[in-house]
Amino acid sequence: MDISIKAEPKPVEAGDFHYGNMKSAYGVNTQYFTKDGEPYTVVAGEMHFSRCPRARWKSTLLKMRDCGINTVSTYVFWNYHEEEKGVFNFSGDRDVAAFLTLCRAIQMPCILRIGPWCHGEVVRGGFPKRINRMRGKRTDNPKYLAEVREFWTGLYKEVASFLDGETVIGIQLENEYTGKTSHLHTLRKIAEEVGFQTPFFTMTAWPSGVPDREFLPMMGGYPDAPWSLGKKALGPNNRFAITPAKTEDEIGADLHKNKSARQGVYDHVPYASCETGPGNQVTQHRRPFISEKDGYGVGFAKFASGVQWLGYYMFCGGRNPNDRPMQESRRTGYPNNYSLIDYDFQAPISRYGECRAHGDRLRLLHLFLRAFDPRIALKQAFFPKWKSSDPTDISFLKCSVRADESGSGYFFASTYEKGLVYKDFHDVRVCVDFSEKQVKLPSIDVQAGAMFFYPFDLTLGNTHFEYILAQPIAKLSENGEMVCWFAECEGIAPRCKTDDGEFDLPLGRGGVKIGDVRIVVLSMEEAKRFHVIRGKAFFADGTVYCDDGTVVCECITETDLKKEITFTPCAHKSLPYNSYLFSRGRRAYYELRLPENILENRFDVRLEFDFEGLNLQVFSGTTLIDDYFNIDGHFVLYLRDYAQYLRKNPVLTLRTAPKTRFGVSNVYNEIPLPLHSNALSLRHAWEVVETRQAL
Repeated sequence: MDISIKAEPKPVEAGDFHYGNMKSAYGVNTQYFTKDGEPYTVVAGEMHFSRCPRARWKSTLLKMRDCGINTVSTYVFWNYHEEEKGVFNFSGDRDVAAFLTLCRAIQMPCILRIGPWCHGEVVRGGFPKRINRMRGKRTDNPKYLAEVREFWTGLYKEVASFLDGETVIGIQLENEYTGKTSHLHTLRKIAEEVGFQTPFFTMTAWPSGVPDREFLPMMGGYPDAPWSLGKKALGPNNRFAITPAKTEDEIGADLHKNKSARQGVYDHVPYASCETGPGNQVTQHRRPFISEKDGYGVGFAKFASGVQWLGYYMFCGGRNPNDRPMQESRRTGYPNNYSLIDYDFQAPISRYGECRAHGDRLRLLHLFLRAFDPRIALKQAFFPKWKSSDPTDISFLKCSVRADESGSGYFFASTYEKGLVYKDFHDVRVCVDFSEKQVKLPSIDVQAGAMFFYPFDLTLGNTHFEYILAQPIAKLSENGEMVCWFAECEGIAPRCKTDDGEFDLPLGRGGVKIGDVRIVVLSMEEAKRFHVIRGKAFFADGTVYCDDGTVVCECITETDLKKEITFTPCAHKSLPYNSYLFSRGRRAYYELRLPENILENRFDVRLEFDFEGLNLQVFSGTTLIDDYFNIDGHFVLYLRDYAQYLRKNPVLTLRTAPKTRFGVSNVYNEIPLPLHSNALSLRHAWEVVETRQAL
């Protein structure tokens, strides 16, 4: 297969942008972003401080950093903070000032998404009840704008000292707005009059589809669309495609009829995203399962397609507060039913702080940006001509190069699309035409389901490489030697070519010395254990982060505490929120009796259940503390977050409801569940340990 790519760089111009209202270290032109005058890629991960226990804020942010996230983004939901007019709540998990204080202390910049309407699967999109009842909401209605000003004034008092261009670097106004952009201009004027300052005011680029010089347009895309109303598997829709198109048709389609994605409209503004999905929240009627490749694939495709600001939603899962129903539901006028508590999102870092496989995989991509080629922003993306836009067309390879004008760069390829089976591509020969030279890449076979990239025409140390058939991760200095770490490209034997010849590259940490550099290629499974901590390579199982010079690892042990726990069916109990199980089937009740000291001298305990039912709820007494929409036949409960309940009563009640063939509990499960079953059994109770090692 011959593939031809013509590299025709777009001009880099200052651009007539007015995204910010203050001087800062951050800059922008028509093609990329800068920090301190140098090309810079923002890698932002969404974490909702109000959906995460305050005690875990710091460790969660540090876990994000270990995964290569350099900026955190978060919603500020209006009805979390001012449900009753003039009565503000910024206490406990809602303390945005405390969260920003922590961000400043660990030097993690933040993007505040302050609404006033947010969505975020929150009831009424975050509006207090009185605002939701108001005519003319989300317009320039003076009464509505007066309420917005009052909320933002209260918020400003909490965050004013952090609007320094370093702690808060972005503010998103509104979300998925369907009206005229002039309303966003009105909101920005109010925000500025209140006192908000930021390097970037942003807006979601859907559904307006028209760039505005006052707002940085942010793109998005998810591995699935659980908001779709059907109950069958979705057809392929280029969600994972490497493509010159920056917008897509599906995102936000639960709330409006989206406009078709158009190419070229955003060619003269930098490519940025705020909702690249490394996961998906499930709805009552649709239960997609996010695999490692699903969670990795959209971000990989966006990066291969030239994104310069990579924003993930969600990077860390969470939970809704249980003081009142705060989730979006059909009862509140929205088209989807969501779980009352659980907001795990199948995110790279789970709601309990566990790094999943796609988090490990994404870390490798982000390490490349930080520790191998931090000037990648200078390398624009170039594509072959697509044979068709039909998402089921598997006759051609989705691929690109990101390269500079000298002809040095990276080749990206993907044969992965959820719900689509590619065939292998044999003898793929790529020719890239630059203005002053032609680059011919080595012939390779690309196997079905693969996603990878490799460098060509690059110099490491004093050695010039024509290509290295392995995915770059990091360049580190170790004992006075440059060591370049790579991961194997799926289905491709690692090798390289220098001016002195072609060499096979062995797998393993020892690597091989070529010229004055050591090339180390890891298997993908070994690479997922690889971390860079303070410039040093570090391998570990479990979830890893660095805290003030100490490497912390949270790991599940082989210590099973199941014999110490009693889990049995029990009689019916009168409990609230029965209707939120969304099933007309018969309920079942289970009692979980835990040792009173189960968390004593233990970091955490992970309970793993086999679950055949549709939905379940967990109660301490009559207080709902957790729930779950079944995705894959398993339910996981970490106990540390519930210590306050277990100290009072070490007995929990679990209530389940079955899936049925008809009605509200007739749902789509990507991983099938049996009908009419309430079966729930405790499989394991693993001890989780935390180890600390000084660097």
